Amino acid sequence: MSLLINQPFNGQLGTILKDKLAEGTYDHFVIMSAFAKNSGVLRLKDDLQAFRDRGGVIEAFVGLDAHGTSYEAVLNLFSLVDALYIVHDSNPAITFHSKVYYLTGESLSLWMAVGSNNLTGGGLWTNFESAVIIESDSPQDPAIPSETKPFLELLSHYKSPDCSYCHKIETEEDIKRLLYADFLRKEIQLQIEAQKSKYRTTTRKREEALDPFGTHGRIPIPRVKREARGERIPRRDKPEVISIEPVIPTDAAEKMWFETRAMTGGSRNILDLSMLGSISEGSGEGTRYETDDTATVLGSVVFFDITPTAFGTEKNITINYNGKDYENCTIKYPLSGANPNGSWRIQLKGEATSGEKLTTAEEGEWFVHKIIVLEKIRSDYYVMSVLPESELPDLISESIFVARNGSAPSSKRYGLLDI
Repeated sequence: MSLLINQPFNGQLGTILKDKLAEGTYDHFVIMSAFAKNSGVLRLKDDLQAFRDRGGVIEAFVGLDAHGTSYEAVLNLFSLVDALYIVHDSNPAITFHSKVYYLTGESLSLWMAVGSNNLTGGGLWTNFESAVIIESDSPQDPAIPSETKPFLELLSHYKSPDCSYCHKIETEEDIKRLLYADFLRKEIQLQIEAQKSKYRTTTRKREEALDPFGTHGRIPIPRVKREARGERIPRRDKPEVISIEPVIPTDAAEKMWFETRAMTGGSRNILDLSMLGSISEGSGEGTRYETDDTATVLGSVVFFDITPTAFGTEKNITINYNGKDYENCTIKYPLSGANPNGSWRIQLKGEATSGEKLTTAEEGEWFVHKIIVLEKIRSDYYVMSVLPESELPDLISESIFVARNGSAPSSKRYGLLDI
């Protein structure tokens, strides 16, 4: 059986993959993708781990041309597969551009998707993509040898020691060497660079002629449907504001940055969050942070799907940093003070399964005077990048809005990114 999927109109390959990995029919999974980003790798993470826990074997072949693959995605993928290969030809006129997802089982069952879908959130869920799916559960199906033989020969070629443009990753040091040699770059750096390039192209196009293109709109990864009624949120200095929509858990993709300044706590690892924010750049209109006051948005605590006035709430999240998951980073509102004053906070104190703590992932008090960028993968799972304060102007320019934790001009800033 063969079927054409035109994403997102009649299916999303990422969702189909998750279902196939969970079936229990297959025991070998091959990923071949020109580009890989955390947005794709981490959304499949639980499914890949479950597949291996059942005895499945996973091999991945990933390209790094045009800096389409991020350092963090390769680090995470290395921990999730049995064998990871990097494909790259030193001839700049040649690009590794394949996108194939291949599942087989002991009973000779077969599922294979060949198309344009990279191992990214866009490629597997939100982009306009097309893929042909070939499927058979019969060992007598004559299509199996003819459809898969060229692909199996290709795998054998890439894995051959004589193939100079495909290298197996043996250790994390191999990945770090690719970073130092600028074959790989950190994901937030790639996102900012891509957005700058997109802005320059769009500006030039609009200067030359009227943009004739429309949009299909936002596409879910998926997201939870939101209701139409918000809540009243008190503040100390002005009348209360009303949120346009209630705060509910959602796995919709978001990225937010936070100024750290001096931080607090004995390990300088406590980041202040807020109930409300005072707009300093952009607008919250149309976002889930919008309120009935155009000068005010909901606070950064909403990024973690916590209602600003739910003072008794305590939530533990997992933060992925440089390919490791640090569990039990706690968000809470200390209730020991006299009155609620918007001092939500997140304790960046998570611990990896190896016992390593997030506070010691880098040397010294490494959160101090930095910019922390978090990307939501799920409501309880986030990817973190830490940037120097010098990157702040670029982050501000790529933000939907920038707000301050308080009304004072010196209050810490946070911003919702449009990348």
